[in-house]
Amino acid sequence: MGVRITRGRTLPIGVDLGTTAAKLAQLKTSDDGISLLGAGAVEIPPEARQDFGARLAFLSEGIQKVMRSHQFKGRQSVLALPARDTFIHHVKVPKLSQEDTAKAVRSELQGKLPCPVSQSVVRHVVAGEIYGEGEAKQEVIAVSVPRATLDGYLTMAKRARLDVVGVNVECCAVVECFSRLFRRNADASRTIMFVDLGCSSTQVVLSHGCRIAFARNLSIGGNDLDKAVADGMDIPPEQAHAMRRDLEGNGKDQAVEDTVYHLLEGPINALVEQITQCLRYHESVFRNQGIERAIFMGGQAYYKRLCQTIAQQLNLPAQIADPLMRVKRLNGAGLEYGLDRREPQPDWAVAVGLSLGTLESA
Repeated sequence: MGVRITRGRTLPIGVDLGTTAAKLAQLKTSDDGISLLGAGAVEIPPEARQDFGARLAFLSEGIQKVMRSHQFKGRQSVLALPARDTFIHHVKVPKLSQEDTAKAVRSELQGKLPCPVSQSVVRHVVAGEIYGEGEAKQEVIAVSVPRATLDGYLTMAKRARLDVVGVNVECCAVVECFSRLFRRNADASRTIMFVDLGCSSTQVVLSHGCRIAFARNLSIGGNDLDKAVADGMDIPPEQAHAMRRDLEGNGKDQAVEDTVYHLLEGPINALVEQITQCLRYHESVFRNQGIERAIFMGGQAYYKRLCQTIAQQLNLPAQIADPLMRVKRLNGAGLEYGLDRREPQPDWAVAVGLSLGTLESA
């Protein structure tokens, strides 16, 4: 879905406009592989997370500061719009030309979006061919965003002095981050589930090899987990968040952790049920495409017991995402540029995928 162009050997900067932070990552290709050229992040203050105007004003200044203080080359960039600002629908349409498919998708979305289709920017990806009602059809993933919202982000990027060469969405960037690992013909039959555990929501993305096959944005995120702990212990959500974070340290209190995860049973069970519904839909569309494993990413993926609990309830093998797998570090690009290479950094998958997604020509 994203623009795929290459300007020499330096790829555009991937700009992940998340709920709580904006992350920028730029990669570089060479004869001996892919290298991280630069990375940096800016945290969005709580008062700017919900107010769209305040969010854009903060991002335009914050991104400029990251660009000035980190090792980036050029200003060409690819943006990923936040999941909460995009709307994903699966639709089934007859096998048509690309132009007619686009028209059919827009027709299917009438009355299903928060604003009229005429006021939305709609793009789609054909997930695969299926059979329904006695005829061959296409399973299509449609992504829409209100035109006013998109224009707001593009204006913000211009004020931040970015040269936007593409706009992508998080679900596609996630697959593009890891698609280089699924290049063999046999990989096309492998189905991987990516679970992006964010602050305000969770995205479930399934791929067949390096092709996206399913995407859905779920309503449960880290904020809901913090609220469950806060309500159960009668403490502020901020304190609950800090408690959950501290439990990931080396000196964690097992009794406190058990208490916290007892309070989290409700939202975790609800999240697992929503993920299960995603798997059932995928199974109903793509038969005989069993899920090989789950890969967890996003800010909540740092909570290992959370990921283990979800994977166990889904009865799936799982791992924490490492977006920089097989990516080399250039001299100077390391801890000081925003990424701790000593451990997997699962919340950098979108930013890295945005930059890597430009490797292949359309």
